[in-house]
Amino acid sequence: MAEAEGNAEAGKFGKAADESPDIVNKAPDETQQKYRSVSSKGDSLKLVGAEVLKSSSKDDLKSCLPRAIVVKKNLKNDVAILFASYKEFEKTHNNPEEIKEFKLACNNMIRAAQKSHTEIKDKVYTIYEKKK
Repeated sequence: MAEAEGNAEAGKFGKAADESPDIVNKAPDETQQKYRSVSSKGDSLKLVGAEVLKSSSKDDLKSCLPRAIVVKKNLKNDVAILFASYKEFEKTHNNPEEIKEFKLACNNMIRAAQKSHTEIKDKVYTIYEKKK
């Protein structure tokens, strides 16, 4: 799971700033769909993460953690697809400012998902009394 975190942190889209969701509509239809897919899965991760954060025992974790793992894996795959779509948008779009805005929107979305992932991981470590 840490690998997906590292990809965005290492600069798949560069450093994040304020999100400009209107910019998504200027991307090609396929790129817009990829963006929305990642956004949806990020929201799902946040929701299943909330269930994980309510866990107080290993048994509680066993009931909700598998969903979080599946969502995280799907999200990781979609981020890779979105990145490829972004690179194509970058090559074919002629407005550098719009490309930059789209990249920032992607980063903000990914960072929110990373935050959820980190909270889930911290909760698991706490319940299993492991050190990071």
